[in-house]
Amino acid sequence: MPDRDLPPAAQQERFVLADGTTVTLRAISPQDADIEQDFVRRLSPRSKQLRFLSGIRELTPLMLARFTHLEYPDEAAFIATVESDGRERQVGVARFASGSSASCREFAVVVADEWQGRGIATALLRKLFQVAVDAGTHAIEGVVLRENARMLQLARDFGFETRPHPDDPALVAVRKDL
Repeated sequence: MPDRDLPPAAQQERFVLADGTTVTLRAISPQDADIEQDFVRRLSPRSKQLRFLSGIRELTPLMLARFTHLEYPDEAAFIATVESDGRERQVGVARFASGSSASCREFAVVVADEWQGRGIATALLRKLFQVAVDAGTHAIEGVVLRENARMLQLARDFGFETRPHPDDPALVAVRKDL
């Protein structure tokens, strides 16, 4: 996702958590493949299940390429990073891709287990939704495991409508007009 193609809302930004940790939000790029893979590997089995709806261990090469080589305006992804031991470490990611119609995008978000509940998902989603609007998106949608109470609460906090998924009782469909 070359920066020149992204709207101004996609500019890198920083914010400070209550404990003083500085978090950087920025667009993902192909050069982030290693930190993206490391991020997924370090998610707990439960977080992997809630995000990917399956028990993956790590991203396949095809998934890794797809998650780091994006074509804006049809898709975008932002990562949250912190500095750890002199290196950039990914602690969260939010993305959108094609949805059920040309003006609707499907989204996903996940934050590393030890960083959850600190406002990172909220910051990532705000940024993602701004960029989605700039891309001409009129609605954002997703599917959430019914047992994922934290994600369902976050969706409600953002004003998403929730309804049972028509094909799977274990899933909840979420949708928000932008």
